[in-house]
Amino acid sequence: MADIKPIDQGRKSFRQRAWNDAFHQLSDADREARLNPKDLELLAVAAYLIGYISESNALWTRAHNEYLNNSNIERAVHCAFQMGFGLFHMGEIARATGWFARARTLLDEGLSNCVEEGYLLLPVALQSLSEDDAKKSLATFEQAGQIGDRFGDRDLMALTRLGRGQALVRLGETRAGTVLLDEAMAAVDSGEISPIFEGIIYCAAIETCHGIFDLGRAHQWTEAMSDWCDAHPQLVPFRGECLTRRSQIMQMHGQWSKAIEEAFRGTEFLAKSISEPATGEAFNQLGELFRLRGEFAQAEEAYRKAVRWGRIRNPGLALLRFAQGRINTAKKSIETAMMEATSLKARPRVLTAYIKIMLAANDLEAARQAADELTDIANRLNATLINAWAAKGVGAVLLYEGDTANGLIQMRRAWTIFEKLDAPYENALVRVLIGKAYHQLGDRTRR
Repeated sequence: MADIKPIDQGRKSFRQRAWNDAFHQLSDADREARLNPKDLELLAVAAYLIGYISESNALWTRAHNEYLNNSNIERAVHCAFQMGFGLFHMGEIARATGWFARARTLLDEGLSNCVEEGYLLLPVALQSLSEDDAKKSLATFEQAGQIGDRFGDRDLMALTRLGRGQALVRLGETRAGTVLLDEAMAAVDSGEISPIFEGIIYCAAIETCHGIFDLGRAHQWTEAMSDWCDAHPQLVPFRGECLTRRSQIMQMHGQWSKAIEEAFRGTEFLAKSISEPATGEAFNQLGELFRLRGEFAQAEEAYRKAVRWGRIRNPGLALLRFAQGRINTAKKSIETAMMEATSLKARPRVLTAYIKIMLAANDLEAARQAADELTDIANRLNATLINAWAAKGVGAVLLYEGDTANGLIQMRRAWTIFEKLDAPYENALVRVLIGKAYHQLGDRTRR
């Protein structure tokens, strides 16, 4: 029986989603005889999925040039888009813009009425979303989606549903937006989406759910992404984000030791990527866990690494100073975080820490204003976790003011919600405040 050629082995491994095997086998085949551009595309995808980002970029460039030499403009445009889209998601915006412009020029010069027209609308829509013009972004995603529907391109259809969902959430139409996110995720679940886009959709949908504090969806899709990563053991990109999200879920449920293990693994995977924005989030998660465990030196180091990786200043460092008893330093730090936390995603967490620190600093008026703002956000989003934070914040202010009876009502409300969320640490903090309230009332029998 004749030996199987490396090219055939590589194609088979790619179909089986054995990315590392596919990369090495196709690379061997390329050394024997230069691959055709179609196989170069497979090699570029495999390289990306095992974390060889520079090699992947070089392969997309080769495939692009080969297609140009063969006058296959449509596939040349496709490779230019893939190159640009990968760079865009790695945070290399200038290089990505150059490749998108190159693809646009090729389309304008030689093609019309092709599916790539829809793909090239995606960076336009994403740029509008990043500039907080969600209405324009939605319209552009809808236009791209119509092209995807017309050509029956499943990747483009799923990506545009994801984008429309994100835009609708930004516009405050949360219910309609999450329905579209669910549709995009269902397409991933069905196995009909290309592997790189699968990872992008998972990460973006979960990030959006976290942004609106839809913990139920975020937890369900994180578990689904975890299963997806486990089914592709040779995968490097996206695994780090998945591990970070798993760590956050474990933290909420009080599994701190396991959460630290997952967060550490997340930083290790993310370190294999280049200019990976999620690395800052992973180090920040480590900082949160070390702070909660009282391991302050490790927390300090992790928070500073998070900032170096581009993570905007967050309440964690201020809470670390609070835990160290440095109230004035904590106050200055959380005031800076309040100025920087302008997004709806960041604001509630900062407000929660701000209330706690301002009460410790005897600034009741600032704490009361923050509690009122947090309540307004909770009423707008009607997210379970923020409702609990708001009740706890208002209750803490009322107890500080001496309105023990009404403070107890709010604390009991927060306690009930944290119980339902299975958040034992948050629940314990509220129980301490409830105990203090009963002590103020002279009731030593209640707890």
